[in-house]
Amino acid sequence: MFFKQFYDNHLSQASYLVGCQRTGEAIIIDPVRDLSKYIEVADSEGLTITQATETHIHADFASGIRDVAKRLNAIYMCLAKVKMH
Repeated sequence: MFFKQFYDNHLSQASYLVGCQRTGEAIIIDPVRDLSKYIEVADSEGLTITQATETHIHADFASGIRDVAKRLNAIYMCLAKVKMH
């Protein structure tokens, strides 16, 4: 397993790149709009970013999740608490 935290001091926001060396796949968690740092690290580790997710709504900055899906042809998902009736 590969794990790297990215922290943006200006936004006080953390994002993560988690990957599996066996499958070569990786997921970005809570991505910011500038994808270059994730791509650079994934490439250096021999990983392909195939997924992205957000742990919550980011009202204080522009999320990069749609950019990940469009630029990298990755699956994206948002985690949310849902009431079931």
